[in-house]
Amino acid sequence: MHNSIFKLFTLLLFCLYFGSLPAAANNIDAVMRSVVSISGQNSSGEPVFATAFMVAASTRNTVWLVSSAHSFNSIAEEHACVKLRRLERNVYRPMPVQVRIRERSRALYFSHQHLDLAAIKIELPAEADCCVFSWDFIADEKQLERASAGAGTRVLIPGYPYGEACNDAGFAFARSGVISSFPLRPASIYPVFHVDFEVFAGYSGAPVISGGSGGTLMLGMVLEEVFLEELRSQKGKKQLRTRRGLGLAKVLSAPLIREFIAGLR
Repeated sequence: MHNSIFKLFTLLLFCLYFGSLPAAANNIDAVMRSVVSISGQNSSGEPVFATAFMVAASTRNTVWLVSSAHSFNSIAEEHACVKLRRLERNVYRPMPVQVRIRERSRALYFSHQHLDLAAIKIELPAEADCCVFSWDFIADEKQLERASAGAGTRVLIPGYPYGEACNDAGFAFARSGVISSFPLRPASIYPVFHVDFEVFAGYSGAPVISGGSGGTLMLGMVLEEVFLEELRSQKGKKQLRTRRGLGLAKVLSAPLIREFIAGLR
């Protein structure tokens, strides 16, 4: 009974609605409605894909759009495409919007000084269908401890492989993984943990969600795939560099994300 009440309370905390919108059926539905795709082009004209999630800001109809700093930095254009959604007669429709992320060479988003983390405040259209992460949905150190998150914990990762969505409305693919590193706490000592989960381009910025007995909670954000690089001597003076993907995701711990956004509020 206690866990059910806690889960409902968590849901009410992070589901904020703009306009007349239906409630999410459950916590995971709400997470799916908070995650969006962002895209653009780099300086060579190649496509850039990433995942982002929305966190409540201090003023109505505005949110912090949070993703990895390298994703924002890679988009060379002044605008990034953020693929929101609207609900029309109980059918979700795509609603892409252009968000200005820089003015000439000046970035309009805020980047963490040391971590691969960035956020920009945006105003949501009134017709957008969104759930927004509340402050308390992003785990701090105490919540990580109460959730008993650690090696072996199963997590959900909604994201956009190569910018692809699971349907025309633009929702992310929800995939699962298992935390494969130990320990997770404290985040100041262990800022990054790892998840047994194959990362594709476009997953940078995806939230890592736990749905265990402690309630639905954000534990971190995907940064990149883990690679092993080897240098092997060849005949003569040449060296062969081999890069092997380990099928693991490098994840930034949630308490650091929470502290960063707190400094923006």
